[in-house]
Amino acid sequence: MTTPEDPTPTEATPAPRREGLFGAGPAILWFEAWPVMVILALIWIVFLAQSAFELLGDGETIFVLGGLWKPGVFQGLWWTPLTHMFMHMSWGQPWGWLHIVFNSGALVALGPAIAQRFGRDALGGALFFAFYLACGLAGAGAFILLGADRLLVVGASGAIFGLWGAVARLGAPGEAKLAPIFAPSVLRQVGSALISNLVVLGGAAGYGALSGSGAGVAWQAHLGGFVLGFLLIPILPVRFHWLKGARTA
Repeated sequence: MTTPEDPTPTEATPAPRREGLFGAGPAILWFEAWPVMVILALIWIVFLAQSAFELLGDGETIFVLGGLWKPGVFQGLWWTPLTHMFMHMSWGQPWGWLHIVFNSGALVALGPAIAQRFGRDALGGALFFAFYLACGLAGAGAFILLGADRLLVVGASGAIFGLWGAVARLGAPGEAKLAPIFAPSVLRQVGSALISNLVVLGGAAGYGALSGSGAGVAWQAHLGGFVLGFLLIPILPVRFHWLKGARTA
């Protein structure tokens, strides 16, 4: 027996259906995370253009004009904090293909959860692009502040670490509520980011010692991007597409 205050199951409003990304196949990844795929395509188009210029003998010029170099920023190359995050070491350089392959894999692994949180419409895409660029610029700022003058930096790592910082704060899949800063899951993600940096730094140092190359890792950009992503995700809107349906039901 039910009372007016206790609706029957048929009268109750169903809970919004939450959708996961992983295990659902590549189709939902494309549909939910199209901003990630747009950025991935841009990165690879720029990489192929860089490789073409290198074959033509102009590779060094492209790096100087597009890569992040602290003295260059202060000498008028003001756009390089933005352009460097779409460039990577080209195929003929140390770490060449590995650089873009690793960053592409990390982007695809981390980006969809944040893209889904912002929504799959045009506004959601704009939010994702703005978040990604802000994290990349934060990484550039950290490198300008803490990096060496003689180093030139290219790569999407600062922006990608921003995604990692945001993912570290996520709670259960599909839930709007973020995990507390000192939750075990958050601390594990922070520890994983730290360990990954140490591993990559060690690998780069070992490779440089064996090959005599000057290739390195801009850990400053990783730090700046991660911190901004970690701090920015709580103040941005949550726009899972199923929440709209729940509100209009």
